Amino acid sequence: MGRRYKEKTILSGGHDKAVASVAFSLSGNYVATAGLDGRVCVWEAEEGTLLHRYSGKSAALCLAWVPSGEETLLFGTADGNIGMLTMAIALNDLSMSGFWAHRKPIEHIAVTGNLLASGAFTELKVWRWHPLGWSFRCEQSLPEPPKTSHNEHDEMLVTSIHWTGTEYHPLLLVTYMHHGCQCVSCPLCLSYLFDPARASLSPDGSLLAISNLATGFDVYRTDTEQPVGMYRHDVGKRQPTPVLFIHGGQAIVGGSTVGAVNIWDMKLGKLHALTVPSVSPRTRYNVKLLNQLTSPRSGSCSSYSGLSRL
Repeated sequence: MGRRYKEKTILSGGHDKAVASVAFSLSGNYVATAGLDGRVCVWEAEEGTLLHRYSGKSAALCLAWVPSGEETLLFGTADGNIGMLTMAIALNDLSMSGFWAHRKPIEHIAVTGNLLASGAFTELKVWRWHPLGWSFRCEQSLPEPPKTSHNEHDEMLVTSIHWTGTEYHPLLLVTYMHHGCQCVSCPLCLSYLFDPARASLSPDGSLLAISNLATGFDVYRTDTEQPVGMYRHDVGKRQPTPVLFIHGGQAIVGGSTVGAVNIWDMKLGKLHALTVPSVSPRTRYNVKLLNQLTSPRSGSCSSYSGLSRL
């Protein structure tokens, strides 16, 4: 029997411009949202209560929870800064710190242990921080992937970054719009991939779902580079749409530009199409949470990045 979903709550009153990124904390107790209005909001997931709101001067484009707990999250901004919000939920206190990291807008960040990776158009950097002082040091500015005669004139654009590997040997998996994907320190050349616009890595690191610009998304094994499946739906305009593994890697969410979000099961096929209602210019920008009616909720930390207006 496939999973079924119903609306649980709507997170309203936090943003007045489009929401660019959403992420659940590790245990699923909290939801963080980042918006083009420069705000980063933290919500209580069960009731949809707004707990904290930080307002910055530049659009917040991406965010990620620090996996060691539910007190700290990092976010990237359009003016190239990385911000860090630390919360004391019991004291209703919020502290903010940050640093300038890139010359271009930061669209992707990923965290593992005390390593932070950030991607901004062509730039890709790895940072190491000291947990006690929360100070960051740039470990490496990673070089661009090799070019071929087929893509040497195309723009170099990072479309997703993911940590995999082990605690003692972390590997960074990076996808590019026109230049395939690479696994840093262990090159992974998926030369047959065409325009990987967005990507998501399964929790166990074995599968990579890659959104394309035209037909939906494809799933590949990271060890053999072999395709696992092709998932097709109407994506609308030829522009990057989000893709995300959920339920511990058992299902995948695919976005579109036509007002629909599609949830696919890796074994059963398409599960559910969530229609995004049309809005007027005065409608506030909200986030909708859904309850899964069947199958237990995974406890893994996941994020969904892409503009949403619900």
